[in-house]
Parts: sequence; structure tokens; C-alpha cells
Amino acid sequence: MRIKARDWPVALARGKAHAYALFSDEPFLLAEAETQLRRRWQQEGFLRLQRLPQDDPWPILREERDALSLFAEPRVLLLRLSDLRLGKDALAALEFWLARPPQDTRLLLTGARPDAAAQKLKWFRTLEQSETLGLVILYPPEASDWPRWIEERLRRAKIDASREAKALLSERSLGNLAAADQAIRRWAELYPEQRLEAVDLPDLLGDSSQFSIFDLSDAVLQGNPHAVLHSLGRLRDAEAEPILILWTLHRDLVLLLQLQEGNSSEILRRERLFPPRSERLLAAARRLPRQRLRQTLFQCQEIDARIKGQDARPLWPALTDLALGFCQTDKVPAQ
Repeated sequence: MRIKARDWPVALARGKAHAYALFSDEPFLLAEAETQLRRRWQQEGFLRLQRLPQDDPWPILREERDALSLFAEPRVLLLRLSDLRLGKDALAALEFWLARPPQDTRLLLTGARPDAAAQKLKWFRTLEQSETLGLVILYPPEASDWPRWIEERLRRAKIDASREAKALLSERSLGNLAAADQAIRRWAELYPEQRLEAVDLPDLLGDSSQFSIFDLSDAVLQGNPHAVLHSLGRLRDAEAEPILILWTLHRDLVLLLQLQEGNSSEILRRERLFPPRSERLLAAARRLPRQRLRQTLFQCQEIDARIKGQDARPLWPALTDLALGFCQTDKVPAQ
């Protein structure tokens, strides 16, 4: 069944479905929704997480549905869909699972936002029409909705903020969901029940002690190698999912190539990209040679093989090389 993004909190609270499919082009929203769902399932006793391989997971999914064990432990099966071109085997496995979901297992599918063409395919319609699965597509707020999104986040965190603080937070964080969320959560943790004023925001937004995948995207698009290394280090310390980092960088690569080869205004409008992110993408598209970007796509394929366990070479150095490739530097800067 299709769940509108605005109805996601209510659907999550009800928690009736045994399986969910979460899609978004915004890593922050996708990671947040996944965390919310897994916490809900943990409260219901589903503590064990089992990741399905991305390389042909469908036979395993079919087997897991009817797998019986005398000491079965409630678990969550997690499958990240790196490719939304799902074939007959995938459709058959999904239909098999959704026809009779196991009581001791929950299924979570995540992936990039399917475009209009993908949403017309049979596998997507199967998920959309299933009575045992909830399907959610999460969209980042438009520029016009950004102040309202900020106010909702402040209200959710139970923060009383002045009108000037709300306006400044909206202006300084426009387009960067992770930065806005970090500032709001930081204030709620450090100064509970204190009113947020505009004068307090520069320190909150300027504090770079925490980094997210979105921060890494900003750093690579701006060609800042020091920020790239710092951000990657923080992500690694936080045990961030390498597949999400790769997905984010690959998405930026594809967008840059599209901007170089097509109508930039049309692409920005179609992808709902707005400042400051759109400005960073346009600047990077002008700065980076097309041939370098095409070569970097092959790096993504090699890293994907390492994530899947098909290549035994170290993973994080390859991710670092990939990110630094945006900076047009062959040397790791001194730290």
C-alpha cells in the first residue's frame, strides 16, 4: 500500500505492516526513516538485523520466508536496492514473500527514488498494491516549504524559538537537511527548555564537530580535500554504511554528467534541486572535466564489488580516493 510522506509518522505509529519499502534521493531522509522504523521494530522485539546481499538476493529471500528454527529469533531482513531495474526473479520473490510474511520476520527495502518510468513497472505496482507492505517515497522540502519544515522540526524537538531565530536558521541551512537537524538537536540536548535566539545560531551552525553524508556531498562538490578527509573520518568513526556513502557520491556523479550534457535549468527543476545545493552542483560541473567524471564512474563499480565482498581489497581507501577525485588532486593533503 502506498503511504504519503506526510502520513508516514502516523503509519509508523500504527506499525501494522510486516514489510516496508522506503525510497528517497535524500540520504538524510532515508536514513532517518530507516532508523525510526527499526527502533519501532526493536520495541516489538525484533532486535536482530540480517542484511541480504545485493548481488542476487532473491533466491535467499524466498528461502528465508519459510525458514523454520526451533529457536527462531525475531529479526529484520534489510535489502538495499542499488538497481531499481528489477526483473522477473525479483518480482516473483517479492510476490512470494508478501503473500504470506513470516510472523517472526520483518522486511525492509530501501533505495533511491524511482522515477516516473520505474513507478509504472510491474514490480513497483506490486509493492504499491500489496496489503502487507507499506511503500513510502520521501521528498526533500521545496525552497518555499523550507521555513515550514524548520518550524516542524523545532516543534518536534519542543524548542521555543524566536521569529528571528527561525528566519536565520532557514536562511543559513537552506537545502541542507542534515545541518538544520544537527543544529536543532544540538540545541535541544545542550540547552533544554531554553528559548533559541538568532544570536545563538552562528555557533550552532558553525560547529563542525559532527559530519554527515550530506556534509561529505557538500565537501566534494566544493572541491575541498581537507573537508572531504575530515568528513570521511567522522563517518568511519560513526560506522556509517559504506553503501550509503557510495550511493551519495554516485548520485552526485550522475547529476554532474547530466548537467554537463543537458539543459541545466530543466535538470535542476526536474530533480527539485535548489540553492545552495544547485549552485554547488553547477560550479562543480563547470570545474570538473567530463572525462574525469566518466572515469570515476568505473571507480564506483569497483567499490561496489568490494562492498559486496567480490573484491578483497580495502574499502575505505577506495572511498577516499573516489571522494578526493572530485577535488582534482592526486595527493592526500597534510592534516
